[in-house]
Amino acid sequence: MTSNRRRTIRLLAAATAALAALTCATDLLVEHRTEERVAARAAIRLKPHGPVHASLSTPLAGLRTLGGEVGDVEVSAADVHRQHTVMDVTVRLKDVTTDGDTAGGSATATVGYDQVARRLGALGDGLTAGGQDGDLVLGGTVGRLGLPVTVRAGLSTTSGAFTVTPTTVNVLGRSVAVADLDALPAAAGLRDRLKPRTVAVTGLPRGVALTGAHATGDGLALDFSIAAGPAPDGAGKTA
Repeated sequence: MTSNRRRTIRLLAAATAALAALTCATDLLVEHRTEERVAARAAIRLKPHGPVHASLSTPLAGLRTLGGEVGDVEVSAADVHRQHTVMDVTVRLKDVTTDGDTAGGSATATVGYDQVARRLGALGDGLTAGGQDGDLVLGGTVGRLGLPVTVRAGLSTTSGAFTVTPTTVNVLGRSVAVADLDALPAAAGLRDRLKPRTVAVTGLPRGVALTGAHATGDGLALDFSIAAGPAPDGAGKTA
């Protein structure tokens, strides 16, 4: 190999490396600015009391943005106030464009257990809520005698509400099905209090539907589907 050819190969390699580095730097810069714009727009719409973060997960997301395609976006916001409830929200959108259109996605809103107990009315009165294996667990004392109980409840949903259905109660050292409570004299009247309780989830943006609920270590997590179209509350728009 001649010296001129070797020199040409080295120059091409150096140029290729420099171009790759420039492309990477440009992509990261544009991606960072896009994330900032998405987070800022989400903050305007959601008005959270806590921080908002946005991240792009599609390869070369920054460079795609230059062509009007943002790709997959995840936005998280803490302390969002909606319908007299405070929640942490995470929204995951697919194939977002710079105009705010998406191919759909999903979202999760996590509500603290102190708020959950208050929304359950008589079912949660005087009881502390928590979670175990995805079920809601309510514990405390009931009745004039301060009877200690632990109630385990299943969770089900429709597109606009979730239902808490007590299934078993641990009372006086025994685990009893709610349907069999009347057989325990000390638990008389407790069965009526443990009737299923449905809580409406209102004010959802168009195209958003409740799909599931489960208890976590941080609170009650409500899962939502998001239809294709404009991003809810403009969360994906970068203009």
